[in-house]
Amino acid sequence: MITFDEAKRKANLDKHGLDLADAGMVYDAPNKITLESPRSGESRRMDIALVEVMGVVLALVYVPRGREVRAISLRRASKTERKLYEAACKEQD
Repeated sequence: MITFDEAKRKANLDKHGLDLADAGMVYDAPNKITLESPRSGESRRMDIALVEVMGVVLALVYVPRGREVRAISLRRASKTERKLYEAACKEQD
């Protein structure tokens, strides 16, 4: 189950134009790659995936908490992140 803070959801919408309520599009993507993204002593992860419905590569930062996934940020992937994603996809072919 994906959860998020409502204030963080609104801030993410304002900053990135993407709703944390849509985080499942990346988290559940079959073609995603997952990276460790440690911060402030917290074990964060980042999933990067092509979201075909939107036609863009997105990055989701989250914290796994037992059976819950706490979404922190959902945004367009940076150029570096897109290159990592493309390289991983080529390795799978």
